[in-house]
Amino acid sequence: MVDDDPAVLEALKELLEARGGARVRAFTSAEEAMMSTSPSSFDVCVLDYRLTGTDGLTLGAMLHQMNPDIRLILISGEITPQLELLALEHGFGRIFVKPFSTDELLAAIAH
Repeated sequence: MVDDDPAVLEALKELLEARGGARVRAFTSAEEAMMSTSPSSFDVCVLDYRLTGTDGLTLGAMLHQMNPDIRLILISGEITPQLELLALEHGFGRIFVKPFSTDELLAAIAH
């Protein structure tokens, strides 16, 4: 999971670990995620679009190149039709606009 808002990042991490039973690695930037021990081993990535530095869309494209089986989920405060199309072209399976239903996010991650 990558979000540059520490409060959002911590809340989602706690939710996913408590209710989703997931092991979550949380990062505050794309660069931090890419420097992790093995980003290609991620099964699912929840990425905020607007990040400091490299944006979530670009990060998702890089992760998808490293691991074509990775499931990508984009979250953002605002989604335009152009962004939605780009996200789908870059391998994102789901897009959520903040605020979003945590139950829907959990369901998207589980599938």
